[in-house]
Amino acid sequence: MDVSLIFFLAGLAITVTVINALLKQAGREEYSYLVLLAGLVIALLQVLPLVLSLFNEVQSVFNLY
Repeated sequence: MDVSLIFFLAGLAITVTVINALLKQAGREEYSYLVLLAGLVIALLQVLPLVLSLFNEVQSVFNLY
């Protein structure tokens, strides 16, 4: 696992949180929900290859076909 992914996810979380707070203060709650959803999708797209490789490793360890 690369440390840069952890820093990327932390930066994404901080950015989404700040934008969310600014949009809620401005009264644009519908856009704040969209920002949260977009941040979640970006994070999942970054983590998904790691989860798939984990499942492949578990499958190879236990020889599940």
